[in-house]
Amino acid sequence: MTTDTRFRNFLLMVLVVTMSLQATATRYQDGDFIFDCNWSWGQLTATLLRYTGSQTEVDIPDTVEYDGNSYPVIYIGDEFSCPFADNDIIEVVRLPRTAQSIGIEAFSHCSRLHTVSLGRNLRQVGAYAFHQCTQLQSVRVYDLLTDIGDYAFAGCTALRNLTLGHAVSSLGQGMLDGCSLQSLTLLNPTPATCHGHLSSDNAFYMRCQLVLRLGTVADYQAAGGEWLRFRDIVERAEPGDINADNNIDVTDINILINMMLSRTQPDIGRADIDHNGFLDITDVNALINLMLGK
Repeated sequence: MTTDTRFRNFLLMVLVVTMSLQATATRYQDGDFIFDCNWSWGQLTATLLRYTGSQTEVDIPDTVEYDGNSYPVIYIGDEFSCPFADNDIIEVVRLPRTAQSIGIEAFSHCSRLHTVSLGRNLRQVGAYAFHQCTQLQSVRVYDLLTDIGDYAFAGCTALRNLTLGHAVSSLGQGMLDGCSLQSLTLLNPTPATCHGHLSSDNAFYMRCQLVLRLGTVADYQAAGGEWLRFRDIVERAEPGDINADNNIDVTDINILINMMLSRTQPDIGRADIDHNGFLDITDVNALINLMLGK
């Protein structure tokens, strides 16, 4: 066998292996959910394309079992699919811990949706993701979220308070357009980049209080731009940051336990995690969950 022949055979083998590793996608329905199950370069992922059920509370599954493989649900919609758009039934939705991205218009115009838990590993909320969800009141955001797209919460007229975690670094244009937000809390000590005005309504900046972590107001004011438009800016320690050192750690748990053991229970302030007016084991559990990012 000549050198040229061996070289051609080698290239053919490489081509065959490469083709076998190329992405493949299979559409699969699991109960009320339609997924794209993808296999690309040895990595398994699932994209939720559509929800077909009629439940008011929806828990999106962590994984899809298909053809002997377990596909983690990474994407909630994509550029071509809006899995919950225009749904007039769902009221509560909980994303799986595996989800990393919410696609464009994934939940837009869900007229009865009022509560959303975004999932602890979510990194990105796409443009118009919750556009015109007029009953949306509660959005739980975890600490890995970094990017929120244009008009993501625009038209969410029932949303009064929004807290964004320590990693949020990019906020889209019109993200809060048409909202009646009373407070926007930002836990990241580094000001996020705003890609345009958060709202086109000047009254929004007069009405909405900007709540920042202790010691960060100067950094936001120095960043200028959007942050200078807010008229009411305050600094606060996070709930659970009992000693106000900008960290939630074992020290805070020790302080909480000592406060619980005190007969007088002095000013409980940030230690009353569940806001029921007294300190108990529920506050300890809640504080541990905050420390663990749950």
